[in-house]
Amino acid sequence: MNKEEIKHITDTHYKKIKKHIKQVTKDFDVEAIHQFRVEYKKLRAFLRMMSQQKGNAGEIKISKKLKKGYNISGVIRDLQLQQQRILEVTKEESQKPRAYITLLQKESDRLKKELSEIFLEKPVNECKKKTDVLVPEKFPLNSFRNFILQKWAAIYEIIISGNFNDDNIHAIRKNLKDLFYNLKIYEGIEHDIISLSIWKGKDENYIIQLLDELGKFQDKCVSIALLKSSWINSLNTSNREQLRRIKVAWIKDKLITKKLLIEKLKTDIIPQQVEP
Repeated sequence: MNKEEIKHITDTHYKKIKKHIKQVTKDFDVEAIHQFRVEYKKLRAFLRMMSQQKGNAGEIKISKKLKKGYNISGVIRDLQLQQQRILEVTKEESQKPRAYITLLQKESDRLKKELSEIFLEKPVNECKKKTDVLVPEKFPLNSFRNFILQKWAAIYEIIISGNFNDDNIHAIRKNLKDLFYNLKIYEGIEHDIISLSIWKGKDENYIIQLLDELGKFQDKCVSIALLKSSWINSLNTSNREQLRRIKVAWIKDKLITKKLLIEKLKTDIIPQQVEP
């Protein structure tokens, strides 16, 4: 890739991000927020890859304001999905934890206002101006191969260490996502050749399924985190008891999911990829 091709890719991402921001600010729809965040991740993954290029002056980072908007939008979506999950898990019960649902809504409304103010400041234009001058003059295929090696090295390090805390499992997912998004840039024969190399003997469907499983695990972690004691303890007795029961069940489910995921990562990834 030359600089013109690189700029075309970043310009396309920025254009799509602007489009999604318009959709988000209309009614803060869950799916609109999701689409904005996916496009942001694609841009972030691409800029991370460009940062690997030799001679490039440091890491190409997304501006703080756009990053803040991304982070806040994620919390809003988490709060929205939590309301849905709570209603789903209590659908057979006569009593609903209404006080908790109201608490989630109030927090969501507060953050929506903050996010709207950030988006009014046009953070995409600011970010584009910042990153345009930092992208490298070229990005050869060999640099992409080096990027692949670095990402897999980070994944292997976690798996071999045996330290499968929640943050490390999330880090594995982020590294795989960076590879997945950037592979989409290459097409035709080039894509097929790289795909065989990048997924280490696994087909793309396997990786998509693994990413989905890792994503669902992350959702479970978020769901439990949002049942934090400081919130639950502020509610009435019936809400507290109901939510504590839900939390216990979710923690059990999370531990089962985590055990299966760890086994999959250890048996499916490491034996074929790491030489003794």
